[in-house]
Amino acid sequence: MDASSGPQIALTDKERFPLLDDLSFLNELRQDVFAPKFNFKSGDRLNTGQLSKVKAYQKKYYDKKVFWKEGQTPIWLTDYLKWCLKTVPFYQNKGNDFDSFPTTSREDIRKSPYLFVSNEANLDELLVYHTSGSTGPKLDVLFDAVSQAAWLPQIESVLKEFNIAITESKNTTAIALICAQEKTLTYASLSAYLQGAGVLKINLNPSDWNHPEDVTKYLEKYNPQILTGDPIAFMALLDLQPQLKPKALISSAMRLTKGTQNKLENYFKCPVIDLYSLTECRNIAYATKNGHQVIRPDLYLEIFDEHNDVPLPYGERGELVVTGGNNPFLPLVRYRTGDFCSLKIENGIPFLVDLEARNPVVFFTKSEVKINNIDISNGLSHLPLAGFKMHQRKDKLIQFTGYSNKVTPKKIVDLLQLIFKNDIEIHADIQKIGQNNTVEKSQYTSELTGNS
Repeated sequence: MDASSGPQIALTDKERFPLLDDLSFLNELRQDVFAPKFNFKSGDRLNTGQLSKVKAYQKKYYDKKVFWKEGQTPIWLTDYLKWCLKTVPFYQNKGNDFDSFPTTSREDIRKSPYLFVSNEANLDELLVYHTSGSTGPKLDVLFDAVSQAAWLPQIESVLKEFNIAITESKNTTAIALICAQEKTLTYASLSAYLQGAGVLKINLNPSDWNHPEDVTKYLEKYNPQILTGDPIAFMALLDLQPQLKPKALISSAMRLTKGTQNKLENYFKCPVIDLYSLTECRNIAYATKNGHQVIRPDLYLEIFDEHNDVPLPYGERGELVVTGGNNPFLPLVRYRTGDFCSLKIENGIPFLVDLEARNPVVFFTKSEVKINNIDISNGLSHLPLAGFKMHQRKDKLIQFTGYSNKVTPKKIVDLLQLIFKNDIEIHADIQKIGQNNTVEKSQYTSELTGNS
């Protein structure tokens, strides 16, 4: 999110935190001698009614999770579709049968975000998030304070699986979002849902701090309970060797390899959770040995053919499609995520199997043997790569760029030669990770399959 994307009309802290009378901890976080040069001010904006809705959301969907059975749909789906057809302009005149309802794309939302706003949404509560556009054109996502704050009970439900709870107190830092970018919004905030606990977004880039060593001193002083971020940011943080004791690290936005996960867990002595989420609907699932375990009973997940509006039989691999959510400014009906997996249900819980958060790409050896990018991902998974890009030219040469402070180009070449049966030419480059990276998500492209 660019700093230029900030609001043009500034709010007061009273407007940002209507339920919190004591903002002394917020001021301490902002004004600490080691604090970064914060460039933004943010607050949850929850009033009494909205906070009650967040707590009701938590109780309804997370006290006891009820999903759906194979061959069935959730009990809430019929009423949800009726509500969307009645109040959301985009879904009108598209029929009323869910089984034949067409899918929705990111481009639909990008072109006409206003058509997805329910007529029952309170426009006074409108908030706008600008995506980075790392997987396509930039996208404005509309939401309100309730759907924004709902990410916290979603996170809590994941942490609960690891027997971890966030301590709710006005004198503790609950969560810190760690970034390692050239430029991003940074702020100190509080959460009314967490009884006034602190929430930070910081950038490790030295230019964001008065002194290079301040970033370590600041984090160590406030010792956030939960660190969130992407693998690149976490590996950049690891280079600083901070003396922190987080309860968990939650990684998202990029593929987390097993090698990187092990490295982080060995240092921070806590679980490193690989979370799958979308800006359009927030958190969806987290990685387990059986696949990504779904956490949202308020989302119905289907697998569709990549090119046709046809749902695939249970167990087949295709594009993940999402229906549901709690955002009146962006209710989703059969939204194509652009991510690929198969779906299985075990003991009443859905799992996304072999999830690849990108379009599937087929590569070729010199002798035309097909290599699936899933096999490449699995082969690379044990390496401490924070991210990578892999491209195949028309002459079949593989160009690989990885981000790591440990892996060598030779290691990459040797491993890929094994996957490609020693029948490929590979150029590999490894770039060091710093505190000011300009790195997009890991991606595969090919000039041979039209995915360039």
